[in-house]
Amino acid sequence: MKQKILIIGSGPLPNDKEGIREAAGLRTHQFFQPIKKAGHNGVLFCIHNNSKIPDDEKNRENRENGGNWDIIRGHRHDKNLKKKIIKIIQTLKPDVIVGVNTFPSFIASEICPKNIPFWADLNGWIMAEAQARGFAEKTNVHFANAWRQEMSILSTADKISTVSSPQKFATIGELVSLGYIQIENFHEEKVFAFPNCTEFFEIDNFDKNTKKVSTLSGESVETQGCSQKLFRGSKVPENAFVISWVGGYNNWVDEKTLFEAVDNAMSKVSTLYFVSTGGAITNVADDTFGRFKQYIASSQHKERYIFLGWIETSDMKKIYEESDAGINADFLCIETETGARNRINEMLKFGLPVITTGGSEIAEEIGDYGAGICVENENSEELTDAIIKMSLLSTEERAKISQSGQEMSTLVYSSEKVLQPLLSFISSPEKTILTPLKQTSLFSFLKNAMWYAKKNGMKTFFNKVLQRLF
Repeated sequence: MKQKILIIGSGPLPNDKEGIREAAGLRTHQFFQPIKKAGHNGVLFCIHNNSKIPDDEKNRENRENGGNWDIIRGHRHDKNLKKKIIKIIQTLKPDVIVGVNTFPSFIASEICPKNIPFWADLNGWIMAEAQARGFAEKTNVHFANAWRQEMSILSTADKISTVSSPQKFATIGELVSLGYIQIENFHEEKVFAFPNCTEFFEIDNFDKNTKKVSTLSGESVETQGCSQKLFRGSKVPENAFVISWVGGYNNWVDEKTLFEAVDNAMSKVSTLYFVSTGGAITNVADDTFGRFKQYIASSQHKERYIFLGWIETSDMKKIYEESDAGINADFLCIETETGARNRINEMLKFGLPVITTGGSEIAEEIGDYGAGICVENENSEELTDAIIKMSLLSTEERAKISQSGQEMSTLVYSSEKVLQPLLSFISSPEKTILTPLKQTSLFSFLKNAMWYAKKNGMKTFFNKVLQRLF
């Protein structure tokens, strides 16, 4: 059955003309496209965070070609944000509301009418992110706001998606603590793991010979500027072996191990260059990138570190085309173990061999599929060896790794396969009516005591009472 859907997600979207390719926007697109392709219609409300909303997209509705969808933009710090979305709900009268990413899902949880089925996506475990941010800033202050958002979502969502299997089970544990896991939902699957998926977008899926891109509908669109190189031959020599870092330096990035590994490898591989996009993440991870650059300032190889900053989405494909391998280095922490790594997804999509530390679900799968090299976290020697090993491979050997990565991307990270539970929910949405168990109240304690006495007899009951008292 075709439904009217309100998706509350994040911007900018991958195909936007302005802005950077952010993880939250990628996740939003990952949800939006299969829903749209299934024939549903409605409104996609994109909440922009740090990036500005393009002037030509402010306060107007963008009708999506080939479907009855309006894309509306709003800013995270707009005091009237909730009022604008409530107005859309009143006008659209959606059959289902879908929140994509934690903050949009939190906003949805606060305004979603109780009679409308609600799917909430938790793209990363906000509690682990709060821990990582607090560790970097030496404060526990972020937990309270993180739990407020998480609790609001868990208390209102009918179905929940996470970015990994470890996060799925962490979320189930939270639901237990809130009293939402009961005998009544023994057979119900409430939480689903949706890994980040890979997809070629209009601005980066082009044929090198025709200089055309292929859209989702199969149409060819002319592109411009695809042949101009971004750094190879200008910022680095044509024959350089280039390893690239893509995106932000978040609080779980192990910048010290990254620097030590790359710098040690540079001492042994004279053609090695490090090229980085991205940088600090404003108001979230302000210091990691700065520390990394401080390490580099004292290196004898500092001229071989190239920083391109936050580049336009339209230039991203050039990064992968001009690089020989991609690199990722994480601390072994809860965020790493429960989170995702979009930079690895993008590397796999473009066939860039991956060098990464382990811990995250996707990183641990790299070795299984032969898509790169995965090493122990916080071990600069292993990471150095991996970089050198990759640099010594022949072009044919790296091409084989590249092919394996693209096959892994297609087999494991197809959005239409991954999102089937969401599409099924949208086709036949149901509200969950469940009163949470009060597990720590005096009434619950007495009720449990009475059940124990009835089942085991009074003698056993009093023995248990004495055991608890003494």
